[in-house]
Amino acid sequence: MSATAKAKVYKIDTKEGLTAVIEEEVAVEAPTNIYLDQTHIVTLLSSPSMLSELAVGHLFSEGILREKESIRDVLVAGTDVHVRLKPEAKANLEATRLGRIVTTACGSLTNYLKVLTQANTKISSNYSVSTEEIAQMVDELNKSSRVFKATGGIHSAAIFCDRKMVAFSEDVGRHNAADKAIGACILGGAKFDRSVLVTSGRQTADIVAKAVQMGIPISVSISGPIHSGIQLAENAGLTLICFARGRRFNIYTSPERIRSPKGTQIRDES
Repeated sequence: MSATAKAKVYKIDTKEGLTAVIEEEVAVEAPTNIYLDQTHIVTLLSSPSMLSELAVGHLFSEGILREKESIRDVLVAGTDVHVRLKPEAKANLEATRLGRIVTTACGSLTNYLKVLTQANTKISSNYSVSTEEIAQMVDELNKSSRVFKATGGIHSAAIFCDRKMVAFSEDVGRHNAADKAIGACILGGAKFDRSVLVTSGRQTADIVAKAVQMGIPISVSISGPIHSGIQLAENAGLTLICFARGRRFNIYTSPERIRSPKGTQIRDES
């Protein structure tokens, strides 16, 4: 199944009236059913691509799985993804914050409160990058976002390990895009403690929690933060950067991981 489909569009100009009837690409979403052995974990409404990565990333970023070595194999049948574990492996099925069906809409108040109460992980990595490198990462994310450029209705996410893009994904849901990038890194063996997560979506607590869960020390977004995201990033010691556009961005928490153009760390002097 393709990530886009054709749709008839009536182009309207308020001065000229109907100007054209054309076909354009629009983003597609489909239900992806994730199973852990024989147990149905969740159904995600997502773009029908990178389904193995989506399933693995979701299971890890939600805290259900913790060790890559616990996975025996991942099988994709249509939009069903079966993650099968080795006999000795254990899963924490109580860890998930979400219900059985997750749409591309925002999370509920219940989910938000669970995130804040359950997130007790602390980021210990002192990995740092420069302001110039942040701008370069955002630029690379934008250049790679082909489906967004074609449809305008998609989110993108990338993970940079040691300043090199090692995973990229696009999805109708910002959570799914992050999960796909995380899953690609788990399957590829990237080092999360030396990584930067760069995304297009706003930074709520549930998105920040995914980076925290994986031990990613720096999270960057083109969009803005929500107070819950700032609060969780502060508590976990994660460096949260938002409104990263062009050569400008805002740092909301733990600025010491970002080096200025002169090579010095950015610190809170207040």
